[in-house]
Amino acid sequence: MTVLATEDGPVEITLDAAGRPSIEAPTLDAAAFGLGWVCATHRRAQLDLLRRRSHGRLAERVGPAAVQGDIRQRTLDLAGVADRCLAGLPADQRRLLEFHTAGVNLAGTSTSPWRPRDTVAVAQHLFQALVSDGADTRMVEVMRRTLPAEVVTFLLDATDEFATELDGTPPDPTPDSTPAPMPVDLLAGLLSEAVEPSTRVVVHDGPPVGSNIWAVARAGSVVLANDMHLELTDPSVLYAARLVLPGTELTGVTVPGLPMLIMGTNGRVAWGFTRLPGDVCELREVEEVPSGGYRVGEGVEQFGVRREVIRVRGGDDVVLAVRETRWGPVTGELAGRPVAFSSTLTDPRALDFTLARIATAGDANAAADVIVHSGLPPLNAVVADAGGVVLWTAAGRYPVRSGPGPHGFTTGEGGLLLPPEHLPRRVASPEGFIVNCNNGNAETREAGLAWNFFPGCRARRAGIGLAAGRGQDLTASARLQLDLDASYYTFYRDLALRQLGAGRADDRVAALAAEIAAWRGTAHRDEVGLALLVVFRDLVRERMFAAVTDRCVRYDDRFTYCFHGHERPLRRMLGALDAGLVPAPWTRPRQFVLAQLVAARALLTRRTGSAEPVRWGQVNRLSVAPHLLGIELSGCAESLLVAEPDFGAAVRFVVDLARPGDGTLAVPGAPSGASTVSQWSAWADGEADPLPAERSIASGRAW
Repeated sequence: MTVLATEDGPVEITLDAAGRPSIEAPTLDAAAFGLGWVCATHRRAQLDLLRRRSHGRLAERVGPAAVQGDIRQRTLDLAGVADRCLAGLPADQRRLLEFHTAGVNLAGTSTSPWRPRDTVAVAQHLFQALVSDGADTRMVEVMRRTLPAEVVTFLLDATDEFATELDGTPPDPTPDSTPAPMPVDLLAGLLSEAVEPSTRVVVHDGPPVGSNIWAVARAGSVVLANDMHLELTDPSVLYAARLVLPGTELTGVTVPGLPMLIMGTNGRVAWGFTRLPGDVCELREVEEVPSGGYRVGEGVEQFGVRREVIRVRGGDDVVLAVRETRWGPVTGELAGRPVAFSSTLTDPRALDFTLARIATAGDANAAADVIVHSGLPPLNAVVADAGGVVLWTAAGRYPVRSGPGPHGFTTGEGGLLLPPEHLPRRVASPEGFIVNCNNGNAETREAGLAWNFFPGCRARRAGIGLAAGRGQDLTASARLQLDLDASYYTFYRDLALRQLGAGRADDRVAALAAEIAAWRGTAHRDEVGLALLVVFRDLVRERMFAAVTDRCVRYDDRFTYCFHGHERPLRRMLGALDAGLVPAPWTRPRQFVLAQLVAARALLTRRTGSAEPVRWGQVNRLSVAPHLLGIELSGCAESLLVAEPDFGAAVRFVVDLARPGDGTLAVPGAPSGASTVSQWSAWADGEADPLPAERSIASGRAW
């Protein structure tokens, strides 16, 4: 046991068998002190990395490779935003940060002392990973300038064949749910224009951040299950801990550098989050005038110029002159005109530490009240309480919009934020459940909080399982988190086999067909055929959309097609291959499909060194550290068990509030960061430890 002295009283820290801390403290501020001390003890280098990356000071430590990232962060002036955020925090939150800072500094940091602004920097790092960087807004603007309106409507069609509401059911049919007409002739013309495939990747899925969450009140159990999908690192970006306060025990995870748990349970309520692709970013085209200023309405203002000096280890300093407008910094240009960026990321009003108050929430609605008043990134929040209330609400700050997206460039001043009390809330029916896996729902659409939703394939699968009783208790929900159904790829298997069978077969065609036909519909690491289908789908997707948006690429060398709902228009175009929707230079459907399969096979051969059929685990290997490269992963981006080489469940959490203390919590690696192969293998195998509390339950294995 370690005992630390604070002005609020002593803090006692013990570690459980897994190395996770329990922090017993007289106040929440004192607990934040202990959390700062233990995180700095275990994750000293990580703390320094997080604050430097956020505020654009990483090149000072790692050299020229970090310069471009530092330029982006300095341009956004996140350090200046952090200072303004700190100045606006209420006194109780500043005290919380000061206690946490003192705890970090007592343990010691790897370089300069920790400051409260460094805690804000860590929060900004998490915030930035969850919000749009403006690419989708730029995409819409460029498409509207270069493509026929009917094509833009088709390519941004929000219809989702996997659409799933919060209660796990498909949405009721409405006029808005009718798919946009497919302009076949216009698409065929665009596909024939791009004679040469694009020399760069056009389709982008955006930052690899997502999550699954559901909560079920049924048959004497109140279960909340949350797996947060983030970039996988060693040590993990998440850190498990238990805070013991007078009358309250909190168990969950934090990000090292934050003064509270961001997901978990206090025994009375449990809460968790998934990413909501909020409509919180604005880009404005700035009209320069001969005097050196820029036009604002009928008047003119002068650009501000902010000078940034980036120190580079082993290299020359980089001096950056950032032009500032009343709407935010100039971050680029389009068609020769400057473009200014603003977002809730750069709005100091949008970030605070109110979430710490959830420690004392006594029921689900009280916890939801804390969440909606917290300065958070745009998130879906699900809360359950011991009384059986299960609910969803939206978290974060959102600009007031004149109408739903998709949105291109903004005109007008803006600046107003939606009041927290206007955020939607949905309570589950008795004996019901709530589920969200980053997909859209009626509540967020009607409130205009987001438009670029992810498809509901994972939510649909979870909803089916929950409706069938597969998540009604702790064990069943933990098992459902590990579901490997990958029937999302059935469409591509059927497309490939249909086209391969449409012409003369030779040995090469027969081998491809046999490998594809061997797939059994899951993302298990021993599956044969899935690797070929995944690469085939990526190539087909890129070829189709790169050809259709070739005009966009020629207009804007930064253009990306980053519409999360692109699966629907892609499948509709592929379904019309026989109607002539074949991208140049191919002229026949079979020729196009076979070319992509041959290219996919060549890519897999190059990666594995073998032309033999590939098991999924051969290419889906953990890549977060050299000593972990041999660990094969089951799961894919479209199965409930999300697992990719550098992306997956940074935490898997399940708790049953009807049985206090019953739950599991899996964070990959070791709390101290000194991780072993066996620890990561256990996580890859679906094993989970009991909650870091006095009571233990058996852990389970996925396969």
